[in-house]
Amino acid sequence: MRRAVNTLRMRWHLPSVSTLAILCLLISAPQQAGAMFVEQMAVSTRAIALGNACTADPPGIMSVHYNPAGLSRLPDQAFSQGLTLPFIFQEISLTADPDMEPFMDGSSPNPVNLPNGNGASEASKVDPLAGTSGTSGPSMYVPILNDTIPFLAGPTLGISSRKQDSRWTFAYANYSPFAVGLTQEGEDNPARYQAKALGQQHLIYAAPALSYQVNDKLALGFSVGMGQTATYATLDMRMPNQMTALTKVLGDATKDLNIPIISQMTLPPPWFGGGVGPYDKVAQLSITMRDDFSPNYNLGVLYEPWGWLSLGITYQSEINVEQVGNWEVQYSKQFKAMIDWLGQGNILPVTAAMLNLPTNGENQAGYVTNNMTIPQRVQAGIALKPTKYFQLLFDVNWVDWSVLAQDKFSFDRQADFLRFATLMGYTGGPDTMIIQRDFEDTISWATGLEIFPTDWLTWRFGYEWRPTSVQEELYDAMYAVPDMHNFGTGFGIKTKSNVVIDVSFAYLIGETMEIPNNGSTNMNSTDFNKPVYNPYAGLDFKEEMTAYIVSVNVRMPIHVMKEHMHHQAEMVKSAYHFLNPFDGE
Repeated sequence: MRRAVNTLRMRWHLPSVSTLAILCLLISAPQQAGAMFVEQMAVSTRAIALGNACTADPPGIMSVHYNPAGLSRLPDQAFSQGLTLPFIFQEISLTADPDMEPFMDGSSPNPVNLPNGNGASEASKVDPLAGTSGTSGPSMYVPILNDTIPFLAGPTLGISSRKQDSRWTFAYANYSPFAVGLTQEGEDNPARYQAKALGQQHLIYAAPALSYQVNDKLALGFSVGMGQTATYATLDMRMPNQMTALTKVLGDATKDLNIPIISQMTLPPPWFGGGVGPYDKVAQLSITMRDDFSPNYNLGVLYEPWGWLSLGITYQSEINVEQVGNWEVQYSKQFKAMIDWLGQGNILPVTAAMLNLPTNGENQAGYVTNNMTIPQRVQAGIALKPTKYFQLLFDVNWVDWSVLAQDKFSFDRQADFLRFATLMGYTGGPDTMIIQRDFEDTISWATGLEIFPTDWLTWRFGYEWRPTSVQEELYDAMYAVPDMHNFGTGFGIKTKSNVVIDVSFAYLIGETMEIPNNGSTNMNSTDFNKPVYNPYAGLDFKEEMTAYIVSVNVRMPIHVMKEHMHHQAEMVKSAYHFLNPFDGE
């Protein structure tokens, strides 16, 4: 009799149990990049060496970005071309929380916490990520190929022109002010549950600019950037929590339960299609989006009251981005079986229809849109040159990261995982995914030193403090990074023909970020009532991040470039005549 009562009780509680269990595949699409070294790290070779302390002494044609008023300092006509290669490395390690209690199916990140107490029970119930670590390397999205490559590159190109004795200087440039990309190394890398590959970048493919020399002390500048923004991510998904453990418990307990006719009409065994274990992979998500026209503008002021003192300030507008792309979710066999189970019998399909739950376990794909704002920035600097042998620079930078309070992704159809999420209190709707971010504004600073031992050689050194805007309780292993220290150095050589060659190196090291179990609702929370993605529930998280940057740039007067191109053309012509025996000349 007691068994019958318990069976009836479970039957009445089935809708709430099933929806809670299946929900746990939740909001896990790529979050937008937070305040980190994605900002202006591959724009100017000289700025990289100075730790980006250059607002009061802008770097050549790339003044278009740092302070357009600095264009007035350039020669009458100039050409510039550069290439920057950032190498970003992220290492995460996961350890079991010693106080974490096993899930109700007996699964635990701690082998000693399993039912027999010595770790010798079912190996499948031990979290395979506990005690593991993994490294991620750089990657980049290439618009022309519409694909990714396993390295980052920041090419720059610029040209400027000013009529003789004119107060106006005109310029054009292309560069990438925001870029980051990572790809995990190794099939067993634990980072795959946050991102197997990810990236976000903003490429300015056309930036016309002008500056006006008001007098011998004051210059003003303005530039407009026409850019492309792209986001991509691929990740495996799992859902370690009590509700998935419950589906596994009930699935195992009912696999041999079969009451003729009654079982098939009410609750076909095994319940939940056998269930899903907390540590089972349940899906793989892929998403790619881009906006081919996301404009912005920069304003700059450069004031030089005396020859030894220069002051600069720059305002960079926010960038409103409307990305459109594709999304695809490939569900695992176990998860599909659990959804299919809701379409069996007589009661389950009716219940699923009333609760707007899927009953056909199929992969999903379609279009996705995302509206986001790349924040506005204000940077101010001072340059002091007490002697002709060295110059000191100092900059302060404010970024309005709090404009990114949440991420919002709109799908062209109802997503199955969002349909379950609405039953847990999620209010975004079955076709819109909202992730709370609550970024904080950042104030960073940088200092630089330039040494001029001769008229043709310059040595540069720089340091920049780059704090993160991501709150610890919303941290994740996807885009969020810790506070970073940026060390730069490099040199510049100027030839007799006024060709300037700059070479720079930078090393960025992040402060070790440690998030204890339940420390972040975007990564390792065990509270299934919160509609976020937590693949590391029960685990303590540790992250270390470093980056290396190599950059080179060449700037020369236009007439020198023309002479060089003419010389190259003559060499090609001579080689053609020499190698062509049928040439009559």
